Amino acid sequence: MAPKRSFYRVGDAVCDELLGLLEMFANKTLAKQDKFRLGVSGGSLADILCEGMSDLRSDFSKWEIFFCDERIVPATDKESTWGIFKRDLVERFDNVPESAFFPVNCTLDVTEAALDYERTIRKAFGLAESSKEVPSFDLLILGIGPDGHTASLFPGHPLLSEKKKLIAPIADSPKPPPKRVTMTLPLINNAKACLFGAQGGGKAEILKKIIVDRDQSLPASLVEPANGELIFVACDAAAALIEGDPFRGC
Repeated sequence: MAPKRSFYRVGDAVCDELLGLLEMFANKTLAKQDKFRLGVSGGSLADILCEGMSDLRSDFSKWEIFFCDERIVPATDKESTWGIFKRDLVERFDNVPESAFFPVNCTLDVTEAALDYERTIRKAFGLAESSKEVPSFDLLILGIGPDGHTASLFPGHPLLSEKKKLIAPIADSPKPPPKRVTMTLPLINNAKACLFGAQGGGKAEILKKIIVDRDQSLPASLVEPANGELIFVACDAAAALIEGDPFRGC
């Protein structure tokens, strides 16, 4: 099955739209089940979430927040995604508890850190370590790199062909720091919804290649949650090369 696709061109309001969609997905999910399981990304998306997440009207005690990828560096390092959330969200605001977050154990070797994080995810979803079942996140918030990478899945990298691991180590990231762990496509594509945010004119060309051309050499183009939703939110500058609604009739 193909995912339900949506494209939102939002002027300069990418932050507000992403946060509004996050609140909507969280509360819709919690109306049906006890937990809202979210995957977050780093970079500018982490900055957006840290700035506005505490204002969302939701029961954060029922949120479980994981990382779509993480750099194997200490939490005090500026490259640590968990470090950004800890410093700019958890320690600044009282209503988003640290206990909601499931950070990667970056004191471990990169390979062991990936194995450990997969175990952590399976346990949180109530699955046995030996289970072949793929967990289904309620929402993954993903970024798009200038080369079309998403999470720490890079163009031409062997991890794009990974079929068994849910979390994989990468020791040779073309973007520093080189050691990372990342969700793989089998886990990403089993999510109920994948939400991409794109801001700035520098994203215009790559966004067109992903949405209009559907260039399958780009990792972000391979995000296809078969039983879920695929949503793009873009400012006018990022959407400059996309005419109308690219998903009309899809």
